[in-house]
Amino acid sequence: MAKDLIDLVKQDHREIARLFDQLDRYRHRRPMLRPVLSALLIAHDRAEEDVVYPWARDAGDVEGVGRGQREHLRTEDLLVKLGRVDPDDAVFDSILTELADEADHHFRREETEILPALRDRLAEDQLVELTETFIRSREHHFGERPGERRLTDLRQQAANISLADFADLAENDLADLLRKLADE
Repeated sequence: MAKDLIDLVKQDHREIARLFDQLDRYRHRRPMLRPVLSALLIAHDRAEEDVVYPWARDAGDVEGVGRGQREHLRTEDLLVKLGRVDPDDAVFDSILTELADEADHHFRREETEILPALRDRLAEDQLVELTETFIRSREHHFGERPGERRLTDLRQQAANISLADFADLAENDLADLLRKLADE
């Protein structure tokens, strides 16, 4: 069991990495595992966007949070692509490899930059308290599908990339802007 927010985020990272390994090794389980990976990764990313990133931004890591948010957007785009491909198709392997590499890079960066900075800047009781907030956010986002973001999610993602001036855009325009930023 995770003792605080940082441990919980790392625990999620390990579980997601385990799912990538399962998808790679057990082709016959792909139809069952793909939605599990998607559900966990989307819920995890949204909880980070709701809880971890605002605290990290307030602690001064504006650049790291913006980079992490763009990585989340790219991951979500890859999840959408993975969901459209037959698990037996060779293209599935290519997208899965790209997604796993993107997630691995993202996890390592978070665990060496963003999370240690949070541990340094927040008191242990704050980190423990934020664990419950993260769990509630993650539970709230379970079942959401990649590419189907609510306006509140889009606004939070825009704020995480320092696009507060654009947060009042119409939902489709904001989604398009974020999609373009993910490609940069």
